Amino acid sequence: MTNFDAHWLGEPSLKFGSGEAKDPRAGLLKHGPWSPGEGKNHNDIYVGFIGTSHSISAVKRLFTEMETVIPREEEDPQRNKPPFPALGADSPFRASFTMLDRWTWEMPESDIDLVTDEPTTDQSVETLLDLMEIYVKDLAGDDPPPNVLVISLPEEIEEACTHPDKSKEKMKAGDTDFHDRIKTFGLQYDLPTQLIRPSSLRFSDDEGQEKAEVAWNLAVAMLYKSHEGHPWKLGYLDNDTCYAGISFYRVRHGDKSQTRASLAQVFLGTGESFVLRGGQAIRDESTGNNHLTEESAEEIVGQILDQYKRKRRGAEPSRFVLHKTSRFKPEEREGFKRGTGDIDKLDFVTVRDGDPVRLYSSGNYPPLRGTVVTPKGENKHYLYTQGYTPAIQTYPGPRIPAPITVEPDPEVCHSSYNDICEEILSFTKLDWNTSDFAKKKPVTIRVAQAVGAILAEADKRGITVKPQYYYYM
Repeated sequence: MTNFDAHWLGEPSLKFGSGEAKDPRAGLLKHGPWSPGEGKNHNDIYVGFIGTSHSISAVKRLFTEMETVIPREEEDPQRNKPPFPALGADSPFRASFTMLDRWTWEMPESDIDLVTDEPTTDQSVETLLDLMEIYVKDLAGDDPPPNVLVISLPEEIEEACTHPDKSKEKMKAGDTDFHDRIKTFGLQYDLPTQLIRPSSLRFSDDEGQEKAEVAWNLAVAMLYKSHEGHPWKLGYLDNDTCYAGISFYRVRHGDKSQTRASLAQVFLGTGESFVLRGGQAIRDESTGNNHLTEESAEEIVGQILDQYKRKRRGAEPSRFVLHKTSRFKPEEREGFKRGTGDIDKLDFVTVRDGDPVRLYSSGNYPPLRGTVVTPKGENKHYLYTQGYTPAIQTYPGPRIPAPITVEPDPEVCHSSYNDICEEILSFTKLDWNTSDFAKKKPVTIRVAQAVGAILAEADKRGITVKPQYYYYM
């Protein structure tokens, strides 16, 4: 590809408590979170714990250290890696952890033996999950319950529940993933969860994260999961626009060849992501992509707009934007259009990753984050959501960045490709599961893909889906 146009979009701003910034960490340090909780200036985040005496103590030590400044290990850290500023009364986060003994459930030795003595890893995982449900249900029934439940397992349990030939990232029994099942307990008992692996607390290991980095990410996630605030929101997007993303997941019960749609949508009052479960999808065997029937597409848009109107006191959006990871089939397009009713400003956009396209700069750094490359005569655009970032004067990634592909639907596209790309770039900064500057994929797609496995587990067990993203992250 030698004949193309390229230009830079600039870096979107974020809004915080008392001002704007482009870098999430810099904005929190200077301005505090956008919302520490309705009508509040400071929040006590009630934290519960499940684990062994040793594993819980390790997490509590970290949380106690987070009441003080945690420096960086490097003598001259990069701008995007400031020290952790400390929680507490004078903290920029305007939040503190409250850890009461009654919200702590230490696994007795007899329960640990039940898990570790099972003859197979599948049985160990099943036994552990049975015990976990008892623990979660008990803590969720307290009055008041904790805001967030931290689950910290010791190494001996993790090893017993991990197949020898698989990565420790996956503790599974058949098609039941430990992480996904824990998240369904949160849905079932109305208690957001935070899993902390033993490796996350090995700060001295060469492969471990810096303690300040872990503290930053935990503080942001715990603030949001506690129901008590929003760390930041986007500097500008039209509040009368409804944004949604669609991904697909395979069911785990009945006909396991079936797929369903999972959705994430964003309301710009807070920038919060909401999760919905869509209907059955069909697979195109020639491409391997999943699509919706016309009826399913119409039904999904109806769900999205119902949720939007509930949050906006009955008001309908003036514009509807839909991101999807595959191109729009004619029947899908018609179903989506019919579902939007009288909304005349529609943008259907394919957002995908993995196209073998790279742009190489002449200097020492990769292309600027926010660069859009458009081949002449084509209706597709390569957007660099990762790259050299002037706001932090570095490229924070480990390898040569690759763009994502943005392809507006040729028949349903009200806005310019430039506006669409600017919005997608903004949405890469709206993941409150991390304090990183940005992620590669926009939150509309990233959330929809992340929640699919959890929705599949909830389907399998008949658990009611809740829309708030903090149950899934």
